[in-house]
Amino acid sequence: MTAFFILTCARSGSTSLARILDTATNGTCAVEPMPNLNFETRLAMEGRLENPQKVVEEIVVPRVREGLSRKEVYGEKNVTYGPFIQHLYELTDCKFVFLKRDGRDVVRSLLDWHDQMFGNIYRECVDPGDLSQQAVNAVVALPIHKDTSDFARPRPQIGSKWYERWETMSRFEMCSYYWSTINDLYRNALEVLPSDAWIELDYTTPQGEDILRVAEFCGLKDLGYDQVQEMLDAGINSLKDRGAGEKIHEKWMNWDGGKRRSFDAIAGNTMRRLGYYDDDIARWCPPDYGRCWEDHGADEEWYKWMYDTRLVMHEEAIKWIRSHDATEQPVTSIADFGCGLGVGYHEALADRKYVGIDLISSTIDWCKRNRTNPQHEYHQIDFIKEATPEKYDLVMSSGTIDNAYDVEAYLDAMLRASRRFIYLTCYRGWFPDLAEHNYHWVDKDKCFYTDISARRVREYLESLGCRDIQIEPRSTGRSDIPYETRIMASIPNPEAGHIL
Repeated sequence: MTAFFILTCARSGSTSLARILDTATNGTCAVEPMPNLNFETRLAMEGRLENPQKVVEEIVVPRVREGLSRKEVYGEKNVTYGPFIQHLYELTDCKFVFLKRDGRDVVRSLLDWHDQMFGNIYRECVDPGDLSQQAVNAVVALPIHKDTSDFARPRPQIGSKWYERWETMSRFEMCSYYWSTINDLYRNALEVLPSDAWIELDYTTPQGEDILRVAEFCGLKDLGYDQVQEMLDAGINSLKDRGAGEKIHEKWMNWDGGKRRSFDAIAGNTMRRLGYYDDDIARWCPPDYGRCWEDHGADEEWYKWMYDTRLVMHEEAIKWIRSHDATEQPVTSIADFGCGLGVGYHEALADRKYVGIDLISSTIDWCKRNRTNPQHEYHQIDFIKEATPEKYDLVMSSGTIDNAYDVEAYLDAMLRASRRFIYLTCYRGWFPDLAEHNYHWVDKDKCFYTDISARRVREYLESLGCRDIQIEPRSTGRSDIPYETRIMASIPNPEAGHIL
């Protein structure tokens, strides 16, 4: 006889998992059986519940016993058991399934759930949201003092760094806080239990074999792979499954720079703890990033076309480099981030050290075969993540940062590789009034097309201690994009304490 509990925060896939596990022949898995401890969990999280063990003894244990009297295995899914994990373990000798999901996906789902379904996620939020008629009807039908589900969600307590800000926080920020707080609560409780008492399941992109692994852990039998995969593909408890409207909130790949920073400030540590930021530098890099360049790897005509469409910008860059030749410190070594096939630059910079660096191996292989200047080198490096072979007088980049997964990380990489200057152009235009970088992910290309905030770039470079910062529009001579953004700066001064 085995009891198990699925522990998770809302909108992480627990209803889907519970319904799949409920098809086992020797067990059952209940979805939020009542009473579901909405009041008790909030009081317990705030240290105001006098006897948490008694709550488990009187409410949960009886239904576990009743469930095990009917089936060999009994399970429950609930989102309110965080403060009661130790008592559940001691009183029922149970197992736990810790169900996690990428917090960025959960926050998006929570916002859609609020706007399209119930309108009751952190009802104290100043902005009511863009509610559908279904959500409006749900809010009207459930007065706030009777909304136990919303009451159950954690709020910052006195002494928390979020306590003073809570009343003015956006629902996006509140949902980020919820995801982080609840998942930390679960992990804190589970990590003191024996390792064989719990199992972790990532429901960000679950597969049939993941569910079968959990079923085996819980002692559930006769779940077939095809059946499980079919139920996964059905999107159980999604907006579509519930007959609600379409998703309206953007995927995290389309969050602007401000949302990224807010989420990181609130939930970044939990993302690291749960393994979603396994590489902090590349934490905003989606899977399969860079397909569009892979498709054109060694296509010389494509790269020539790109060079020619931005000829004015390239000529300006080359002129700027040569303008230092008559000075005491000429630019004699150059790294080109996102070099492509080195079109234009391998000829114009033939008289000095030019190092082309690109993410795509087929592109660099072509350069090594076809670019034979002994002063030139080509390296296949993900330069945001990895160090360059050395430092250079100038690190330049021509219209590549617009497609990067993280503008600030891109700038960091350029500064780390430079001895003196960075020089880069942003091909998508000039956006002087844009407060944040506006990221736009195109799935078919697997890359970003980002409108870059000149204001934000200046703020960031200044915060790093860069000098001689120039950020300005440059005329392209084109009608479709009249101006591009040019960014130039001298690297921070190490003697002033700036470290990259």
